[in-house]
Amino acid sequence: MKKFWRIALISTAVSTLIYFGAALIMAFWPEPTFTVDPFPVAVHSTGEFTPQQYTMRDGTTLFARRFPAESDDTILLLHGVTSESGAFNGSAQLLRELSGAEVIALDLRGHGQSGGTPGDVDYIGQYEDDVADVITAIRAAKPNGRFILAGHSMGGGIALRFAQLGDHPAVDGYLMFAPHLGSDAPTMPQPDPDNPAAAAAAAAYSQLNVPRLIGLIMLNNVGITGLNHLDTLYFNLTDAVTHVYSFGATVNTSPTKYAEALTAVDAPMLVVVGSNDEAFVAGEFATAVTTYSDGEVHVIDGENHNSIVESAAAMTIIEGWLQETQLAAQN
Repeated sequence: MKKFWRIALISTAVSTLIYFGAALIMAFWPEPTFTVDPFPVAVHSTGEFTPQQYTMRDGTTLFARRFPAESDDTILLLHGVTSESGAFNGSAQLLRELSGAEVIALDLRGHGQSGGTPGDVDYIGQYEDDVADVITAIRAAKPNGRFILAGHSMGGGIALRFAQLGDHPAVDGYLMFAPHLGSDAPTMPQPDPDNPAAAAAAAAYSQLNVPRLIGLIMLNNVGITGLNHLDTLYFNLTDAVTHVYSFGATVNTSPTKYAEALTAVDAPMLVVVGSNDEAFVAGEFATAVTTYSDGEVHVIDGENHNSIVESAAAMTIIEGWLQETQLAAQN
């Protein structure tokens, strides 16, 4: 019996050493490099706005662009990966015109003019906690107004994570532009071995340090989070924008399980996505969303991942949705 326990202890120790050794080796895997020059950074349309600041629970200040309106109703816009609030200059004005609501476009932590470390979070879940703090501040200023949380791509993923918070400030509607549902969602494109040119083009723009991702997941699974600041997701863009994301931030950009996130949505939800979306599989949104929520999905012909936020066709659908759900501002 003693021999059995000795062997069992030795086996456990060896397995533990192998597990942690493999995890650490992968966690410090060399970073990928790009073989082409950085892609140009998008130039956003201009628009008049009022600068706004919000203080988070940790003291960090977030910047926002406020597009005022004579209404107690508010639409809060969350931008996508590598972006900032300026990406919504055009769409914010369109949404204000069709809804009558005040529109606020937020620079997420570590993006644009907001505080925080670029491309990083202090803990997984901080993005949605920040959103909760901003909504709480807006609700305090306009307690009788309706509130719509809107997000594009990563911003949509963060909005869904917000919906999963156990005790979050009330939201009257969710407006999603090609949201990042999560890595387990059918909307995530799968590599096509028969199309190496497409794979090469994608790798020229963005790369994921997969070994590091796996290693850090292994460490997180046993409660070790001290290395979550290590860079994991890289975009071939200039330093003019946030283009490198830590493991913690990368994991924080979308729900862990898309079905649970969609099920958690407790208010009317509209999803609009372009038929030519380059980041996600547009045709899979309807099934994914309607299977696990009461959300409404529209695929807009001819629009792509970024053009969807200013699409005239999408805005027409949004206006109808606001009226049908009685979320349009009553002036």
